[in-house]
Amino acid sequence: MKGRAKRLLDRFSVILEYFIAGVLCIGLLYFTFELCASVLHLPNHSIYESFDDLLHGAFTLVIGVEIIRMLCEHSTEIVFEVLTFAIARQIVISHSSAIDNVYGMVALAMVFAVRKYVYSDTLNTEHPKKKKTLPERHEAAKNGVKNTVKNAVKEAVLEAAQENAKSSAESN
Repeated sequence: MKGRAKRLLDRFSVILEYFIAGVLCIGLLYFTFELCASVLHLPNHSIYESFDDLLHGAFTLVIGVEIIRMLCEHSTEIVFEVLTFAIARQIVISHSSAIDNVYGMVALAMVFAVRKYVYSDTLNTEHPKKKKTLPERHEAAKNGVKNTVKNAVKEAVLEAAQENAKSSAESN
């Protein structure tokens, strides 16, 4: 009986998620048409007083589309996309202080770091790999940082060698 009730609740929750996604789609279509129609009347400043208002509407629609995808697909990659768009929207649209912009950039960097070092083994693969344990993920992150530093040092050494070769060739 418990298994049947659980399956029934699972189905109901999936149907409810799709219903909410459908309602959001209808709303997004309406506001997309409204945005397109208002762009045709841009000389009329009563619709959008500034370009920021237009950007705000466009970013809101993009985030809405990503939320619909998140409701339908249940993927960590889509969650990261929604977070990225929301933070980027906040940085671009809000004209706040410089420190708020720095906080936004740090938040974006953290999202990208978490995506790369924590969830990189499950993203962009069709067949999920065996999940790594926490020590394995820490080791992979350390190796990634070590390789990045090694590559940066190699590039710096190569650039210095090329400059020395150019300067010695020019002096001869």
